[in-house]
Amino acid sequence: MSLFRRETPSASLAGSVGASDSAPQRRLTLIAAGTRLHGEVSGATEVVIEGEVVGLVRVDAPVVVGADGVVEGPVSAPVVRVGGRVVGAIEATDRVEVLATGSVEGNISAPRVLIAEGAFFKGRVARA
Repeated sequence: MSLFRRETPSASLAGSVGASDSAPQRRLTLIAAGTRLHGEVSGATEVVIEGEVVGLVRVDAPVVVGADGVVEGPVSAPVVRVGGRVVGAIEATDRVEVLATGSVEGNISAPRVLIAEGAFFKGRVARA
């Protein structure tokens, strides 16, 4: 006898369990507002930065710097979206997007670069 799960799932649960198991789950690392991280951020999951990172950010998934997010150091990822502030070089294998609320002080290296109207950018753009 199990205390926390059913021995045999009901018919309505059985249908929903199979559907959710086959759906891909979004994996995400969040650096929340009010958090200050010193060091290196690396891994294979998407990173959303709403707080502050001082150091290297190198991941094999998209990086999003939220409107209140700050990165002081280089950023390397397939896709980098900047809605906050990055002080450091950005290198992307696919694209870099600097949103209207974004600010980048550093060089950008990527095959595709989008800098929205109203964004701040100080640096050079190189095609990777």
